[in-house]
Amino acid sequence: MRVRTILIAVVSAAVALAAASWLWPNEERVVRHRLDDLAAALSVPAAEPDIARVTRLAQLRQFLSPAVVVRTSTQEIASRDAVLGAASQLRAGGAVTVSFVDVQVTLHADRLTADVYLDVKITGLDTRSGEPTVDAREARLMMAKENDTWVVTSAETQETLQRP
Repeated sequence: MRVRTILIAVVSAAVALAAASWLWPNEERVVRHRLDDLAAALSVPAAEPDIARVTRLAQLRQFLSPAVVVRTSTQEIASRDAVLGAASQLRAGGAVTVSFVDVQVTLHADRLTADVYLDVKITGLDTRSGEPTVDAREARLMMAKENDTWVVTSAETQETLQRP
């Protein structure tokens, strides 16, 4: 009887801890969910109509700080409006899926800023050959909590795969 009581207590404690971790806000988890939503906003469905593209770009706005800076190996774009302008010029020939993998979030002591290291994986189809394409890059994001919402304040990418 005593073993059964101990087992029930251990299971009850485990359930309580699981419920608390699910219900209790965890900033790292919030940042990861924001990144999942950002990847979805960056992904382009096949045959996306213009109105859907405009809506998706408007959604993208909520993930970026007004003073965001984006650096790639070839350019630097400063300001949310400039980033959205550049994004509006991109036209995918088909579906493009963006995913963030190997995400490492480091919250700063203030719990209002974070460093994020991740791999950006972009998959789609080559418009000429119809063959699947994959582009992968390492990225470092700086994020900040502005008006109770996590936004990207800077992003920097580097190629990770050698190209022929």
